[in-house]
Amino acid sequence: MWSLGGNSRPQAGSGPTTKADGEPRLREAVKAVILGRMALITLVAAMAVAFSDTGLSLTRHYPFVFLVALSAGLAVAYHHAAKSGAEVNALLTTQFLVDVAVISYLLLFTGGTSSQFAPLFLLAPLMGGIFLTVRGGLLFAAAAGLAYGAFYVAEVGGMVPPMAYGLTERLSEPALRLRLILYLPLLFIVGAIGGAIGRSLREGRLALDEARAQLNRALFDTETILENLSSGLATIDAGGSVRHWNRAAAEILAVPTKAVQGRHYLETFGPGLEAFSTRLREALERGTEGTRYEVTVLTANGRTVPLGISTSLLLGASGERRGVIALFQDLSEVKALEDRIRRGETLAAIGELSAGIAHEIRNCLNPITGSVEVLQKELRVEGENARLLDLVVRESERLERFVSELLEYARERPLKTEKVELAALASESIEIARRHESAGKGKKVLLEGPNAPIWVRADFDQMKQVMTNLLINAFEAIEGTGNVTVRIREERRTPGAWGRAGGPRVVMEVADTGTGIGDKDVAQVFEPFFSTKQGGTGLGLAIANRIVERHGGNIEVESRVGEGTTMRLWLPQADTPARNVAHAA
Repeated sequence: MWSLGGNSRPQAGSGPTTKADGEPRLREAVKAVILGRMALITLVAAMAVAFSDTGLSLTRHYPFVFLVALSAGLAVAYHHAAKSGAEVNALLTTQFLVDVAVISYLLLFTGGTSSQFAPLFLLAPLMGGIFLTVRGGLLFAAAAGLAYGAFYVAEVGGMVPPMAYGLTERLSEPALRLRLILYLPLLFIVGAIGGAIGRSLREGRLALDEARAQLNRALFDTETILENLSSGLATIDAGGSVRHWNRAAAEILAVPTKAVQGRHYLETFGPGLEAFSTRLREALERGTEGTRYEVTVLTANGRTVPLGISTSLLLGASGERRGVIALFQDLSEVKALEDRIRRGETLAAIGELSAGIAHEIRNCLNPITGSVEVLQKELRVEGENARLLDLVVRESERLERFVSELLEYARERPLKTEKVELAALASESIEIARRHESAGKGKKVLLEGPNAPIWVRADFDQMKQVMTNLLINAFEAIEGTGNVTVRIREERRTPGAWGRAGGPRVVMEVADTGTGIGDKDVAQVFEPFFSTKQGGTGLGLAIANRIVERHGGNIEVESRVGEGTTMRLWLPQADTPARNVAHAA
C-alpha cells in the first residue's frame, strides 16, 4: 500500500508506504473526496439526462437513476468504513478502483470511447497520485487504461450496444484509434502529475508540521521557563490588559492568574497594590523604565509584602510602545535576613560589652558574698539584722545567676553536633523541667509525636537547654492548674522568614494554657534583657533563640492573652541515622 501522509519515502522491501491512518486531517480529506464524488456523479447523471434526445422518464433513464443510487450507497458505505477506523490507504484504493468501474458503467450507456464522459477516467489516476503517491497514480492509470482499451476492443468488434441515448455520434475507427493512442499516455502522465502534486503537498505539510512543532516547542519552553521563574512576571499590553501572569506572581501578590488574565490591571489590583499599579502606570503612560524599585504592598490575604520591582518597555519594530514587562520579587526573606544580620551585629556588640560588665560585677560580687557568709557564721545576729543578711545572700545569688546568664549569652559555646532523636530530647527536657519549682501540682505535661523517630543534627546539651527553658517558661505562665503540650512533627512548609529556601524541616512545639503574651510584647520576647516575669533577667529566650539560629533553625511565637502561648521551633531534618543518641538527664 502507499503512504497517504507523513513521510512518503519508501521503506526498504515493503513498498513506498508508511502508515498514516488515524491522522484527523487525512480522514477529513477522505470524507471530502466521498462527498465530492457523490456531487460529481449526480451532476454527470443530470447532464446525461439533459443531453439525451428523449424526454424525462424514469423507465427511460433508469441507468442514470441506478448510477446515482449506487453512488449514494457507496458513499454511505465509505463514510461508515472511515468512521469505524478502517485503514485509510485500503479505503482510498478501493474507492478509486470502484470509480473506474462506475465510470465504465457510465460510458457503457453514453457511447463507450466516443462518450463525452470518457475524460472522467483521468480523475482516478489524478486522485490516486495525490493521495497514494506516484505509484498509486500509475496503478489507477493502468486500471483506467485497461477499461478504456476494453471499450475500444469491444467497439471495434461490434460488442458494444448501440448508443441508446444519442448523447454523441459514434466516432469512426481511425478516430477511436487516435483517441486511444492519445488517452493511454495521457492517463499515465496525469497519474505522474498527481503523484508529483501529492508529494509537494505532503512535503509542504511536513514542513508546516515541523515548523508548527518547533513553534509549539519554543512556546512551550518559553511558557515553562516563565511559569517556573521564582520571580513574579507580569506582561501588560498597551491597552492595560494583563497578558501574562506567572505562578510566582500569583503566589507573591495572592492574586490568581484567572482573576487577572485579559483584564485591565487597574480593575484587578486593589488598593493594597496601589504602589505596584503606580509603577506599571508610569511605565505604560510615561515610558519610565526602572530597576530595583522597592515598594510595600498589602496583599488580598492581609499580608504586608516588601517588593523589589523592575519594569521594561515592550517596543514594536518602529519603536512604538506595545506594553510593559514587570519583574518583581518578594523581599521578605531578604529583609528578614538583613534584620537578623543587624540584630546579630547589635547583639554581638552588646555581648562584648556585657561580658566586660559581667566580669567586673562578678569581681565585686565575690568578695561581698564571701564576706556575708563569714559574718553569718561568726556573728550571731537576730531579728531584723538576720533578715537583712539573708536578703543580701539571696540577692547576691540572684545577681550571680544573672551574671552567669549574661556571660553565657556573651560567649558562644562551640556546637558539638550529632544526630539526635527529638522524642528522646523532649523526654529528658521534660524530666528536668518537672523538677523545677514552677512545675507544681495541677500542671501536666503531654508529649505528642509520630510513631517513627524524627532526627535532627544538633548539639544535644544546648538544645536540651533550649527545651528546658521553654518548658519552665510554660510552667511559670500557668497560674494554678493547666497543661503544657510538647508536639513533634515533620513539616513540608517553611516559616515565612525562610521563604522557599532550605530542605525538609521538623517542628517542635511547646504550648501552654497560661496567661498568654500581649501583641506588643510578642515582638520583643527574644530581645536581650526584655522580660514580663517579675525577677526575670530577660536573657533566657534570647539565649534559646541564638542557639536555635546557630543550628540553622528559627523560633516562632504564637500567643493570645488569656488562652496561652505556643513556642514553635523549626529545625533542619537530618538523614536517617545510623544510631540512636542517648543521654542521661
